[in-house]
Amino acid sequence: ILHLEGSRSDSSGIAGTTALLTRCREKLHAARAKRPRPPKDDKILTDWNGLMIAALATGAQALQMPEYAAAAERAASFILRSLRARDGRLLHRYRNGQAAIPGFIDDYAFFIRGLIELYQATGRTEHLAAACSLAEQMIALFWDDAAGAFFHAGSDAEKLIARTKEFQDGAIPSGNSVAALDLLQLGRMTGRRDWEEKAARLIAANGAAVAGMPTAYAQMLIALDFQLGPTAEIVLAGDPADETMRAMVRAVQSRFLPNALLIVRTPGDAAYDTLMPDVAAYEPLDGMATAYLCRNFTCEMPVNTVEELEKKLEKMSE
Repeated sequence: ILHLEGSRSDSSGIAGTTALLTRCREKLHAARAKRPRPPKDDKILTDWNGLMIAALATGAQALQMPEYAAAAERAASFILRSLRARDGRLLHRYRNGQAAIPGFIDDYAFFIRGLIELYQATGRTEHLAAACSLAEQMIALFWDDAAGAFFHAGSDAEKLIARTKEFQDGAIPSGNSVAALDLLQLGRMTGRRDWEEKAARLIAANGAAVAGMPTAYAQMLIALDFQLGPTAEIVLAGDPADETMRAMVRAVQSRFLPNALLIVRTPGDAAYDTLMPDVAAYEPLDGMATAYLCRNFTCEMPVNTVEELEKKLEKMSE
């Protein structure tokens, strides 16, 4: 074990100490190089990447760091390109150029979570479209309609004695809890009431357990908080290159509004007609960037200036 007695100032000055430590490290490295190296865990997991994508996308908004969103987009693109079967089925693990193992509920729920945050960070509808497509798969593969919750493994997985469900948070959040929030938010943005109803059933099915030990179900409580509200949808309509539009986006993203959803409506993007038909009608007024603040399916009068939007956001934060 390398140990240097005394402080750095005690031995030949800083330069001498640095040279001594360098020689010692070289000897240690040479000795360690003779030992078998421990195995390196270099696999890529869809669920863990989903959590990281969500974190990067959230950080990109809060800190106004576009490089975080760019990193999240690269990771999401890799998963959509390399961690899907030919039929579009999400896979769990990638290593040495090979993807394998059918994805579990955590893979779907966490990656969808990342895509939702990525859409709000970038306004690019392809991320929301991917989230909606995967949500349909998630329901088809994992949903237990009798119990109102998601199985851990899909209906196409290896047949075991029993298909389990997991609800408590551990080192990572519960897949069921994240899925509940996913469906609530996707349902709210797209008008899919059936998704919101499934999320409500999932939350209700765990009511007694959550009440008995709430600290074990923190993620489920986040979903419940969104379900109970109040929530808001903030629709910003305008050209993404317009400075007023960009300032409006910054005004929303820089505030902590956990139960508000940011929807960026780009004129001419036909994806809104199918993804969010309720939002398709929201257009820039008089050719100017316009903000619509909606609650309980009712929108306030639209505003065209950053100052007016900030006043509305301040009231939401109170």
